[in-house]
Amino acid sequence: MLREAQRNRPSPRLMELPEDMEVLRDVIDLEVSLEEEHQTMESIFGVPHIYFPPEDRLTDQQVSLLKQSILELWRAFNYEADFRKGEFNERQQYTKLVEYWKQEVPVLRGTNGTWHMEMFDYEKYWDEEKMRYLSDEEINAKYNYDD
Repeated sequence: MLREAQRNRPSPRLMELPEDMEVLRDVIDLEVSLEEEHQTMESIFGVPHIYFPPEDRLTDQQVSLLKQSILELWRAFNYEADFRKGEFNERQQYTKLVEYWKQEVPVLRGTNGTWHMEMFDYEKYWDEEKMRYLSDEEINAKYNYDD
């Protein structure tokens, strides 16, 4: 179903623009996408959320295969999941991707540009003493993440 959904992505929006505005095509397309009603990923892809089993019912190989297939589908539609290195293991990443299936996102019809979705644990990055979010370098030092 995920491969089929890649083949069924919507066609790019056709816009007639004056020649002097052609350099702004990507920006204009993004603005139009943001103004339109957002849809759930489930609706955009045509793959129901219920088709994804909980990670605890999958083998490591199944989790890996499904995670990679989801990421490929997202990229085909110009969506990108941004994970911080070392923050979540592969099973947790799969679960986060599946949870996002019910989220509403803009329907991107352009051929350029990517809508990034931050898959971060913001509470983990909040430092009560400093009253701010820590940088990647500070988090790496605090939790001894390898580069």
